[in-house]
Amino acid sequence: MARKSRWSKADRKKLWKMVNDGVAEQEIRDKLAVGDKPMTAVEFAQQLKMAMVEAGQIKQSKRAKTSSGPKIYEVTNKGRLTISDFTELTGYTTGDKFSLEKPRGKSKAWRLVPVN
Repeated sequence: MARKSRWSKADRKKLWKMVNDGVAEQEIRDKLAVGDKPMTAVEFAQQLKMAMVEAGQIKQSKRAKTSSGPKIYEVTNKGRLTISDFTELTGYTTGDKFSLEKPRGKSKAWRLVPVN
């Protein structure tokens, strides 16, 4: 859960105005101190970015999903299926035998079942 910022929207508006007026970063950090503790450089950068977003100077884009999804395997024209990472995915080793079962019921998934 994200924690609540120590600086309000009004504080960020002041920060953005001071930046536009050319006030030095250290001076801004001292003026926007919480209690007797000045704002750190990291906090300043975070608040400046939020102020720029609120002022409409920059836009935040939606995070692109990098989900790789299911890996796709292709059947050759001779009806062979090569799964190069089968051992890593399943733990079976070379020489293990399997049979192919038809889908059952409403399922459309074929089953690869080990043969003992």
